[in-house]
Amino acid sequence: MADRKEAKVSSRAPEKKEKKEKKEKREEKEKKEKKEEKEKKEEKKKEEKKKEEKKEEKKNDKKEEKKNDKKEEGKEGEAANAENGEVKPEPMELPPFEIIEGERISPFFFKFQFKNVEYSSGRNKTFLCYLVDVQGREGEGLRGYLEDEHVSAHAEEAFFRAVLPEYDPQLRYQVTWYVSSSPCTACAAKLADILRARKTLRLTLMAARLFQWEEPEVQEGLRLLQAAGCKVRIMKPTDFSYVWDTFVDTEEQAFVPWEDMQENCEYYQERLAEILH
Repeated sequence: MADRKEAKVSSRAPEKKEKKEKKEKREEKEKKEKKEEKEKKEEKKKEEKKKEEKKEEKKNDKKEEKKNDKKEEGKEGEAANAENGEVKPEPMELPPFEIIEGERISPFFFKFQFKNVEYSSGRNKTFLCYLVDVQGREGEGLRGYLEDEHVSAHAEEAFFRAVLPEYDPQLRYQVTWYVSSSPCTACAAKLADILRARKTLRLTLMAARLFQWEEPEVQEGLRLLQAAGCKVRIMKPTDFSYVWDTFVDTEEQAFVPWEDMQENCEYYQERLAEILH
């Protein structure tokens, strides 16, 4: 009888051990799953925090832009008061309008002016990098950049005065622009007229940002350009890298994309597609 009891106890020992191991494995699995779930939650929180920070940054940029607009309105108000016989402020002499030409942009200006942010506060000038290939004419093509010094300037129009003033209908012109911002309404209309007049000239316009794209007249200007044969595109990361290598005084520094470059490219591509559909 004692032998039977001992045999029964010894037969249960491996079963208990097996149950214990299963329990430990189950507990370990549950612990691992809880840890993974916790990590996922923390990652999600980080992403949400990052999105909120981006929203806040865009909001602050917009506030700054509105603040600058109010300053300009204040200056106009002062001028109006002066005409009405009120106290006149000291006249401020502005430097003469100037178009700056060159072959290489400074890295600082490139990183600031070509940055494809949504709210372009403080970026009140246009940088235009160009490539010109004339088929049927001997010699190398043209390459360089234009920069307008004041907000009233139009680098796009200046290109056809300073860089390509002459036109021969017997030749074919392939012109590529990389611009820090798409053209304003007035420039778009003038460019459309030029393209209709110069029928053998093909223009591809690559823009880092869309200028005041929410305005109906600006949208109409972009459609006018497209109807006149201009290929309007948004710069991709590869285009920014190309401009860096071709038009920037890099001092042998490698191009480093800024944060949100790809995301902002996609944002502007969607807006442009909606406008030109």
